[in-house]
Amino acid sequence: MGKNTKNINCLDLLNEFLFAKQADGVSEETIKNYRYHAITFLKFIRADKKPVDYETIHQGIIRYFSQPFSAGYRNIKLRHLKVFFNWCVREGYLPTNPVEGIKKAKEDFSNIRHAPLEDLHKLLKQPDQHTYTGLRDYCLMLVQLDTGARPSELFRVKPSDLNLTARELYIRPEVSKTCVGRTLILSVFTTQALVRFLKVRPQWWGSDIPIFATETGKPLDRYQWAYKVRKYCQQAGVKVTPYGLRHSFAIEFLKAGGDPFSLQRLLGHTDLTMTRRYIRLSQDYIKQAHEKASPVQKLQNMSKRAPRRLNNTQLNA
Repeated sequence: MGKNTKNINCLDLLNEFLFAKQADGVSEETIKNYRYHAITFLKFIRADKKPVDYETIHQGIIRYFSQPFSAGYRNIKLRHLKVFFNWCVREGYLPTNPVEGIKKAKEDFSNIRHAPLEDLHKLLKQPDQHTYTGLRDYCLMLVQLDTGARPSELFRVKPSDLNLTARELYIRPEVSKTCVGRTLILSVFTTQALVRFLKVRPQWWGSDIPIFATETGKPLDRYQWAYKVRKYCQQAGVKVTPYGLRHSFAIEFLKAGGDPFSLQRLLGHTDLTMTRRYIRLSQDYIKQAHEKASPVQKLQNMSKRAPRRLNNTQLNA
């Protein structure tokens, strides 16, 4: 393919980009996300049907990001397209990155989708643990709450990644969103539930079948899991999302006195930028707890109580 900007076959560039990312060891889930966001944009400017020039791409980017996306979704799209077009510039296919100049939207992190412990307790009661899928769903929710792992990571863990004796679960680099492996600690309760679940796992399944597989041995995906969690929420009368389980782990970890650097490693964040979202929210909880527990606040409330002794005027009234 000639490296010119007059007649650009964007689909060919995208395929070449995705092969390059695979060669770099980028996780399968991340590659899917690159493909999805790039294809969505190319369809928007109809570059999936025919070659286009640079100006068409540049003007298309402006129109694309003028749409009313939520702040978080807009930033996700922006991040993926920026990486794709940076590669195109580096390889000489484009003169400049058409996404440059498009600013990130300011996100409101006050609506992190964590759930109260009471709601989580109700949710965990819903799966029928006398069935394979029910016990699988129960264990998957427990592991998410116990480790804060991403659902996409847990869908691909294998029996060999689990060390029940040490109560450890290893997220392999090729499974991790950031391509960095990490070891997560499991509580005794979660480990016992996993022991029960692995006993009902079909003995004829090979070691390549994920731990949390479907009944036919296929990996779960985010759509299936979102449907499952939504169904259990309807039964329990609560509102929790698959990522809400991860958020709940993070908030409870900080509320219990966990330090941000440990949380960063457990969640698999590359730096503290993402972790700060939880820190800000947990500080709100600390303030609320302080207001309830502070001796000064209690002393102030005592001064508002009815007097224990009534004066003469009150007695003769």
